[in-house]
Amino acid sequence: MKTRATSFALAALAVVSLILPAMAADPDALPAESPAKSEEIEETEKVRNAVLLDGELAETVEFEVVDGVCYVTVSSFVSLMDAEAMVEEEDGIVYVNTSTVVDVVALDETADESEAAEESGSDQSVELDADAVGTEPDLTAAADVVNADLDLTAAAGAAYLTANGRYLYAQGGVVLINDRVAAPVRVLARVYNLDVDYDAEDELVLLSRREEAEPYLADADEVYDADVLYWLSRIIHAESGNQPLEGKIAVGNVVMNRVNDPRFPDNIYDVLFQKNQFTPASSGSIYREPNEESVVAAMLVLDGAQVMPEALFFNGAGATRSYAARTRTYVATIGDHAFYK
Repeated sequence: MKTRATSFALAALAVVSLILPAMAADPDALPAESPAKSEEIEETEKVRNAVLLDGELAETVEFEVVDGVCYVTVSSFVSLMDAEAMVEEEDGIVYVNTSTVVDVVALDETADESEAAEESGSDQSVELDADAVGTEPDLTAAADVVNADLDLTAAAGAAYLTANGRYLYAQGGVVLINDRVAAPVRVLARVYNLDVDYDAEDELVLLSRREEAEPYLADADEVYDADVLYWLSRIIHAESGNQPLEGKIAVGNVVMNRVNDPRFPDNIYDVLFQKNQFTPASSGSIYREPNEESVVAAMLVLDGAQVMPEALFFNGAGATRSYAARTRTYVATIGDHAFYK
């Protein structure tokens, strides 16, 4: 189990104080101020096994590294990013709600309009409040306050978390650390528009804010294309409605991989209705209302979930005489489907 990094400076100083007398008596010992000894002490004091935000140690963040994935408790991560956020957690579910002022623009509209009219030579007058003549403009009243909101929910055992109506895949799932809900740090970083890097030598998770980025990720209606979501959720349901979530995501990956591959049409409708490709498109079952998990799978795919990043074909597992089985490279089997690239 990995825990938060702590400084070893005091221990290092204690050790140095004990060995200095011995060094004075030993002609082969390094001088206390020698470059080699300084580097040794500096190395001892170096921060290891920690999370840093913009170069600063995030001491309050609770985290654990499991199988190469850094999981961070949602509550401690949110507190790091926004101390005023409302966080409620019980029974393995955490809810986050917060709002941040993004931009406050003081607008002296009267001055702006008068100046514009003056420059254009217009005789258009600007109406003034009689009581306001001769007084300083009230910039507060004219201020344009823009808020950014975040609504986040994460449940232990789930394969994803939701933020502002979006579904973010957590490969390996949402887990518990010390009875607190935790998610992969890269997923939580997406919520706050942070960049993530990793220093393998010192086991440091390096978070950094993006210049001029919004405080939270954009809402679902700004990201999910309604037409793509409509067709993607329906083909996922028609092909894999009875399959596990991972299998549904894999089918969605195949469809979107084709959309992004120059050998196939460049839009989802033409990919699905390409001749002799997807049986539900010709049989009409593609028009059936998708179940809830198929819609969730479609949103996960549109938000970057990848379990089959290279697959372009799939068929029933064991269908060895199919075109894909005979001519394509096998990748993996998930549920009732075999996938090929």
